[in-house]
Amino acid sequence: MALYETLAQHFIDDIQAQRLPAGSRLPALRTMAKQHQVSMTTATKAYDYLQQTGWIYAQPQSGYFVANQLESTTFPSLNIKSIEQRDPKRFAPLNGYNPASALFSPLGTSMISPELQPSVALQRSIKRVTQRAGKHLFQYPETQGDKGLRSALAEHFRHDNLAFSAADFVITNGCIDAVRLAIESVSKAGDTIAISSPCFSGLLDLLSALSRKVIEIPISDQGLDLDHLETLMQQGLIKASLFSTSNMNPSGMTLTVEQKQALAILSAQYKTPMIEDDVYFELSHQKQSTLPAKYWDKAGYVIWCGSFSKTLAAGLRLGWCVPGRYLTPYLNQHALTSFGVNGLIQSCMAEFINTGEYRSHVNKIRTVLNQHIHHYQQFLLEHLPATAKISAPQGGIVLWVQIPSLNAVQLEKEANKQGIDIRSGACFSTHDFYHDCFRINCGWPLQNTGDKHSTYQQLLSLCDIIKSLIDTSK
Repeated sequence: MALYETLAQHFIDDIQAQRLPAGSRLPALRTMAKQHQVSMTTATKAYDYLQQTGWIYAQPQSGYFVANQLESTTFPSLNIKSIEQRDPKRFAPLNGYNPASALFSPLGTSMISPELQPSVALQRSIKRVTQRAGKHLFQYPETQGDKGLRSALAEHFRHDNLAFSAADFVITNGCIDAVRLAIESVSKAGDTIAISSPCFSGLLDLLSALSRKVIEIPISDQGLDLDHLETLMQQGLIKASLFSTSNMNPSGMTLTVEQKQALAILSAQYKTPMIEDDVYFELSHQKQSTLPAKYWDKAGYVIWCGSFSKTLAAGLRLGWCVPGRYLTPYLNQHALTSFGVNGLIQSCMAEFINTGEYRSHVNKIRTVLNQHIHHYQQFLLEHLPATAKISAPQGGIVLWVQIPSLNAVQLEKEANKQGIDIRSGACFSTHDFYHDCFRINCGWPLQNTGDKHSTYQQLLSLCDIIKSLIDTSK
């Protein structure tokens, strides 16, 4: 065992023995190095190891703290005894799976708070670009996207060990647009698409609008049911699959390297395209992003989609796709439904990436979001019934909560009456299976400011509603 691992184990022993309870501050790096008579390099490696294994988390400008030690949580997974194609339109909630609502509160929509957005740095990039803007900004943009942005993306992802060229990328109006184009490029109305269960509500609405049928593939603590998926491919029952693989919404799960690799292999083996919605890819709570399934795609059957909506600002409506072998039909579909993406925004984003500001921003918010997740978990542990199961994601910005006997649809209605926006389990499946589950966004800081509209107060009110509903159901 390396010296840093021995040092890390010392803290793990203290945490397990509750000599260091959740929320305890750890010694500063320099102090720890002196106390244990090790180098700063060893001390840093020890804390990095503890963060990566979930024992501690860093809080910017404040130090390192002991993380909540949630027991391994096993959520119930959809039990499919027979292969069932379903029309998502038939089973949609009254207002759709992901309804647009005038009601907005921090707990509802999955996004980071404005205070985490690098407004000043982004404004500087916009100003520089507009000052040197040429005539090309007043012309229709290229269908594939601005080459400067595509080159910037290729260079950016090379730092994550993903080897793409500018020619591999297509720029889109956000991730949902990238996914839409992918679906339209590899399937037609009436075709069946395999999706995960639970599945992001926006994808269910999209598939409904495009008149595609779905088959839900269960997710358990072991990951996707790949045997079920392969059976569907063998029998030719699906035209394509559509999965998130990292920091999924709503479960927070990230598939293992082995599962991601298997998805790429299965797609090539059965020549069945897989659309990878990787919008949370860069929001790992570790220093290094996890690799997407696309990394193992040697035959081009994985269509990799992402955007800047979750990492930077949803209002930019700027996304991208690496369509692989489907580049030509993808571009054709893009040309039919759009005259390109806003050229000024593309140039500004290229500038923001090339200056290093974007990577610096992403690295910063990973740490902050990790802190948020731990704060929300601790709050829910203290205020929800002991039977509640709370997810422990290693990335992303949402928590998935299950409380036996809870009517989550009723919870959503009662919360809305008090101006609190959440998503019930019914939003994430065509099956009536997640009736006791709900999702909350953790992109806002959880601070008790005394303001009745604060995130803290809204979450407290939500917990009170839950207790009331459960007491009524007894």
